[in-house]
Amino acid sequence: MEKFKSFITEAKEEDYKVVVLTRKPKDNPEQNLLVTASKFEKSAKSLGIESYVVFIEGAYITLEDNVRRIHNADDEEGFEISTDDTLIIVRGGVNARDSWKDLLSQLERAGYTCANSRECMEICSDKYRTTLRLAEVGLVTPTTVLLSDENSAKIAFEKLNTTYPVILKTISGTKGVGVLFAESEKSLESMVQLLYKVDEEISLILQIYIKTDYDVRVMVLNNIIVGAMKRKVVSGDFRSNVHLGSSVEKYELTEKEKQDCIRATKAVNGTWVGVDFIPAKDKENDGPFILEVNSSPGTSGFDEATGKDITKHILENFMNK
Repeated sequence: MEKFKSFITEAKEEDYKVVVLTRKPKDNPEQNLLVTASKFEKSAKSLGIESYVVFIEGAYITLEDNVRRIHNADDEEGFEISTDDTLIIVRGGVNARDSWKDLLSQLERAGYTCANSRECMEICSDKYRTTLRLAEVGLVTPTTVLLSDENSAKIAFEKLNTTYPVILKTISGTKGVGVLFAESEKSLESMVQLLYKVDEEISLILQIYIKTDYDVRVMVLNNIIVGAMKRKVVSGDFRSNVHLGSSVEKYELTEKEKQDCIRATKAVNGTWVGVDFIPAKDKENDGPFILEVNSSPGTSGFDEATGKDITKHILENFMNK
């Protein structure tokens, strides 16, 4: 019995490593790391976990004498990784280029645990594809129409069967970027024409506008709810992103909301995701309007609202392999 107890203790305390795949800060070149990557580095250090931040620009993998290493562009020595002891945390910047996603695919094919997978990231980065996935499993989403070209704004609006205002979105985009508020047919058509003029290959969707004072961001890890925060709509805006200045507070989920958030996570095959929704009027019985699922959720505001250190919680969650 003592030997068995010793084995269990050793298994739980066995060391593991963390690699954070991210991109270099663009908005502030003097900033060494993006916020969440920095938080993972600090949390790993506090837990005694060896970590390595990989800037996906120029990163590469080597395999010599059955030892695999991952390298930053300027690091020949690199960082030794193994499928037995290495967790790969994947941030959104990896999704920007196919070549960067191909590096993630190399890790997946070699058998590494990645949070999240390439499949999950590609689904979540396409808002229309996400909407289809959510609808397939019976979740409630805002009515959405795909625009086929620059002249399809009026037709798309008619298909929505609603009144103005409506929400125009680029299919990809984070932190509220690429989300526009159209108050009339004239403003909608001018927005669409301008966007197509800037990028003739752009993909757009049109959604009904659901008036609300706040939305909710829910963190889900391995199909378990970590916590939820209410994000108030920014004054003078219609969006509620923390990045744009939204104030946050803790939110208590109903059982129905919990169930739907887990279903949304499973629909995109997510490991660690942020599910955004607008609560239904009858929260106890009706499902919320699921707005999107984020495969690289930002952590700003979440710790403050919930009292939980999300990055530390994630690392602790993977300690017992």
